[in-house]
Amino acid sequence: MRTNDWNDWHCFVSVARLGGFTRAAERMDVPKSTVSMAVARLEQRLGVRLLERSTRRMRLTEDGERLMQEIGPLFERLEDIADHVDAGDASLGGVLRIAATYEFGSMQLGDVITEMMLRHPKLSIEVDVVSGIVDPLADGYDIAFVVTALPLPDSRQVARRVFDAPRGLYASPELVAQLGQPKIPADLAHWPQIAAPYEGEWTFSSKSEADEITLPLHPRLRTANAWLRVRAAVSGLGATVLARSFCEDECDAGRLVPLLPDYEPHPLRIYALLPARSLMPAKSRHFLDAVEALLTDSPLSKTAPWVTLAANHD
Repeated sequence: MRTNDWNDWHCFVSVARLGGFTRAAERMDVPKSTVSMAVARLEQRLGVRLLERSTRRMRLTEDGERLMQEIGPLFERLEDIADHVDAGDASLGGVLRIAATYEFGSMQLGDVITEMMLRHPKLSIEVDVVSGIVDPLADGYDIAFVVTALPLPDSRQVARRVFDAPRGLYASPELVAQLGQPKIPADLAHWPQIAAPYEGEWTFSSKSEADEITLPLHPRLRTANAWLRVRAAVSGLGATVLARSFCEDECDAGRLVPLLPDYEPHPLRIYALLPARSLMPAKSRHFLDAVEALLTDSPLSKTAPWVTLAANHD
């Protein structure tokens, strides 16, 4: 009796989903040659070519596209069920791959990561430092944390806003003495500015009125690294909008001063992105539960549903 080797089918689905043999091998924790041979065996068995390969790219053939449409959802469902099964703390294992910005990873996730690894001896965690928005499915992550003041773009990803970080406008006292104390956001139009790459403007909410005021930016320095923005502001290179938690020490020491106390910049929003799957893997669920426990004093909604970004950003 001839039987199917479902591992070969699984390898093909992983390659098709992740866009290459290397990513599929890393995700499955097997050698690249194992994945390549599995796909070759499946092609030989089916008598069709599923992938077109070159030194620079890989793409599905028409037969490969049809097969992926048929079996991709089946393997995704199997993975959902297998990953969702939670046999208890002691048996939680595997590799949890996380993407996060440097600041959020170091300040918020460090304690969660160490606690999780101590509690679950069989669990391994890989953390990549990223800036901007990544695709957890295409890039092979279980969870990707995104920090932004802007709405997230529509996609097949699943997201929840897990944390809001209030922000303020800051500058060095020397720069304020040189340029004068601003009264309204428009007074900053000719100030030197320091901004994040995604900031084309700063939007302020008035504390006394319902108005929002937008200030177009022409920054001297753009960087995703919040620590570098702090350092540049302390050196008098410009005014900058930062999470208040990053400025406490500098403000206490008098190296930075808050500006425009009657206006408040939009807060930073931290989102957790996951691949668009119907069930959350146990290791991801445990990790996000631990993040929630750490941030219990923050504006965190524990009951907010996970939603596709195309439907809702909250």
